[in-house]
Amino acid sequence: MRRGRIALGAGLIAAGLILQGCATARPVVYGPIGPDAPYGYRDRQNPDGGFTVLVAMPGHASPAELRAFFDRRAGEVCPAGVGRSNVFRLTASDQTYVNYGSPYPSVGSRVRTGVELEGYVYCRSGADAAKAG
Repeated sequence: MRRGRIALGAGLIAAGLILQGCATARPVVYGPIGPDAPYGYRDRQNPDGGFTVLVAMPGHASPAELRAFFDRRAGEVCPAGVGRSNVFRLTASDQTYVNYGSPYPSVGSRVRTGVELEGYVYCRSGADAAKAG
């Protein structure tokens, strides 16, 4: 009887952890960054005719997810196709929690709170698109 309770307790703990993991790793909705949307993309046109594209995602996002958002936005700002792009920044921010329970403060845990990828995008010209097509 005691083994059954231990197994049941372990199963409930595992199920709780799995559900917590599912609840915290929600996918980011693709869209512009704004007052109510801290994650997504933001872009601006540069004086040289290119664009600077910024993608911001929660800390659990992988570099592949960041790059997929970047490439998707690059395709939207360059309807004739992307001539070239240059990613120049990948930044991860984190929060450190300190354990003050002992006589000597120590780091309790560190949590990644967000990641950003930023780069330049240059569109194909009409002549470049005609050559490729």
